[in-house]
Amino acid sequence: METLRLKTGLISVDKPQVIDDLKNGQSTFNYNHNIKEVEVEQNAGNTEAGEGEGSEPKKVKSWQYDSLRVEYPRTGNNILETLLTEKYPQDQQQKLVNDYQAAQLGILEDEEADNAVASYKAFLQDRKAIKAMVKADCVTYGIPDSI
Repeated sequence: METLRLKTGLISVDKPQVIDDLKNGQSTFNYNHNIKEVEVEQNAGNTEAGEGEGSEPKKVKSWQYDSLRVEYPRTGNNILETLLTEKYPQDQQQKLVNDYQAAQLGILEDEEADNAVASYKAFLQDRKAIKAMVKADCVTYGIPDSI
């Protein structure tokens, strides 16, 4: 998923900081999350010197992560709201709620109703996991819930 604020699956040789201050005078920062160590294949030789052709690629320890650009204020609530809105825009969230309610009221039937309930449940589970992740990071890095 790529949006203007959320970049996913980024790779870095250096482990990214969870809170990366952009130092732009506007208190903007990147919230780097879902950080995990991965191995990336890299050519072993120097191709300019004529080496490396036919050589086996070597695996290099790297870090894969997602990065969210967050504007002021630096609070847990703002990080959570920004991340949720990037993953699930407001119109998509509203559609999930409306479809779920229509299924509960019997307006949607059978497979359509089952899909609406399953989609809403998946959203709520993802929201719960995101909230727990953000809360844990905010506790670790001394970021208040709100201002």
